[in-house]
Parts: sequence; C-alpha cells; structure tokens
Amino acid sequence: MPTMPAELQAARLRLVKDRPYLTSAAWALQPVAKPGLGTMAVDQFFRLYYDPAVTTRWTVEELSGVLYHEICHLLRDHASRMKEFDPRLSNIAADAEIDDDILREGVRLPAGAITPASIGQPNGLLAEEYYAALEKQAQQAAASQGASAQPGNESGTGVGEPEAGDGGASAGPDRDSASQVPAPGAGRCGSCATGQPEEWEEGPPGEGISPGISRAEAELIRRDVARQIREHVRACGNVPGHWARWADEKLRPKVDWRKELAAAVRHAVADVAGACDYSYRRPSRRQGQVGNGKVIFPSLRRPVPSVAVVVDTSGSVGDAMLAQALAEIAGILRSLGQREGVHVLAVDRAVQSCRRVFRPEQVRLAGGGGTDMGAGLEAAAKLRPCPQVAVVITDCLTPWPDQPPEGMKVIIVALTGDGKTPDWAKTIRIQ
Repeated sequence: MPTMPAELQAARLRLVKDRPYLTSAAWALQPVAKPGLGTMAVDQFFRLYYDPAVTTRWTVEELSGVLYHEICHLLRDHASRMKEFDPRLSNIAADAEIDDDILREGVRLPAGAITPASIGQPNGLLAEEYYAALEKQAQQAAASQGASAQPGNESGTGVGEPEAGDGGASAGPDRDSASQVPAPGAGRCGSCATGQPEEWEEGPPGEGISPGISRAEAELIRRDVARQIREHVRACGNVPGHWARWADEKLRPKVDWRKELAAAVRHAVADVAGACDYSYRRPSRRQGQVGNGKVIFPSLRRPVPSVAVVVDTSGSVGDAMLAQALAEIAGILRSLGQREGVHVLAVDRAVQSCRRVFRPEQVRLAGGGGTDMGAGLEAAAKLRPCPQVAVVITDCLTPWPDQPPEGMKVIIVALTGDGKTPDWAKTIRIQ
C-alpha cells in the first residue's frame, strides 16, 4: 500500500485532532495514487484516490475538509442509500446533506461546494429528500424545455445549469458530457456517495491494487465510530449535534425493547393466569342442586400468577439501566392488575437480598461481586408460593443452568448485547 503524501498525512492528523472520534474511519482510508486524476475521490470500499499534484494545490486545511466530507459519505452509508438512484443527482443530494452540517462547523472546502441553498432547498434534510426535490426540478426543467423548444427560445434550466467548482465539477443533467474530474464536495465524490463505481475506481475488495474494506468491515467501523462519539459526548460534550444524532440512531436497537418486554411479560402472565383448575376451598354454587347438598362439588379457580424478579447486582452492571428496566417491569405488572407484589431478589454470585415489594421505590439492591444468575433462579424456585414467572435482569456475563426451573417461565432482560442466554428462556435485549 503506498504511503500518503506528507500533506495528506498532515490533513488527516488535523482532522482526527479536531474530531478524535473519527480516528478509526480516517485511518481506514487506503490511499491510491492516481496521477492525472485532477483532484481526489473515495470509493465505497474506503479507497482514497488522489492526484499527487492536488496535494500541493490545496491547503492542508482544505485537504482536511475534503477528507472530512468523504468520511461523512462513508459513515452515513450513502453508497447503500443512494445506489438505486440517478448517480449525478444522488451525489449532489448527498453532498447537500453533508455540507450544510460541516460548513456550519467552520470546515473549509474547496470552491464550488454544494449546499442546500445552492439547489434551492432548506438545510437539515436527508439526501433522499434533496434527491426528490432535485428530481422534481429536473422534470420541471425538462417540461419547460419541451414547451419552449422553439427557434430562438433557449433559456437556462435551473438545476441543469453547471455550477462552477474546483476541478470543473458539474451539477448539470448530462453526466456523460460533464467533466470526468472528480469534485469532492461539489457533486462528484465517487462511489462513496452513489454506490455506483466511477471509471477511475478499482473493483471490489481483493480485485485492485489496494485491498479495500468489505461491507462487513465498513459496518464495524461505523459502529466503532458511533461508540466513540457516544463516549465523547459523555466525556466532553463538544460533539456536533448531527454526529450525536447519527450515533444514537446507529446504536439504537431496531426493536423498541420496552414494547418487546411488555409483550413478553403480558404473554407469560396471561398464559399462567389462564390455567384454570378446580378447588375444594370454596364449594361450587351448584352443589345444593344435587343430593340435597350432601355431595360436595369443587369450584373453578383462576390462580393469580406469582412473579419474581431476579436482579443482577454484580459489579459489571450499571445502576441507570438497571433502574430503568425495573421501573418498566413494575409498570407492566401494575397495568396487568398485579396487586400481590413481586419478589425481588438481588443476586451477584449469591442471593444478597429477597423481599416482596409493591412499588419500585421499595427495591433495595445489594451486591457488587461476581455473577451467577443460576443461584438466583434456584432461590426463586424455593419461594412460596412458587413463582410461575421469573424475570431476570442481567448483563448476561453469567453461567446459566442447563435446564429451566421446573414450572417457571423465564424472561431474561439482557442489558448488553454481547452475553449469551439459554435457549429455554425468552430474551429481551436492551442494547
């Protein structure tokens, strides 16, 4: 792999110094020298194509801005989002989505950068929304051209007019007639913005001089950057809002765990509560009609299910997520009319406390050692009455018994997405 020119290295260092949460993405770029290319471009496989001449024509500040712009394309996954659209319009739309954010940060780009204002649109829209607006403008321009295609009537066409940009980039409608010079930030960045390869790009990973980054590796980089942004928000709080929103969206579970947890608990409780049986504790109202009351008939009963909550209080579990999960479970049980309270067991390697509570405020958690949720389930199975439903809140860094507790439905609320859970339990993952 060729070494980056000193100017590009300086630009990359400047970028990660100002935005350290982008380090893994910046260092994943694989330089590919393309003499005669004119400017710079990036493909969807993290290859950075550059003309060595441009590194002396642009300042380090501008080079850093271009790298930042292209990394935004890669992290926002414009290659997948815009792949099915017209490449010229989709590149302009993707540039507009990025440039309004990074120009607001004070980033300097080469001349000709696409902004929402330059295409007659407001700031803050998604690339798909800008694309729809551009497509509508292009259709109106085509209709106007058709209506005015009369001799002597050859007026301009709005979005179809080429825009001045460094390197001769064009926002015009005819991509084939446009300059073949890439224009980063100005409407032609490469397949990182459109998902459709340009003529200067190499093939998929493994086919070119530079190995490239596979789609799976790219997704890992995105998630790592998202985690770095989240940590930076917590530690420093000086992350631009568009990155904080992107990271939250990236790391947010696709299924709302609260709804999934509520459905699982309701299903388990309803399943147990619906198991009716006969009991002699209260005689049947019909027994007086048979044998002059001398024959005792049992009555049907509908048991109120007993619920136990096993809480992992080992040292690896955070208090905030634990409190949130407990509050959700308490609310769900209360909405189901569960007025008998629930047994809450605080368990690390052993059971630290066990008490019946009626409100979340009554929960007292203790522990902080190792983790063994099997001990908690074993203790729950010895409660009287024996709980029919057990909800285990844990980070899943624990051993599990091979078999489920007899006669007990188990729901595991996993506070992290990394641990393993047994097949015999229903698992709800919060992260």
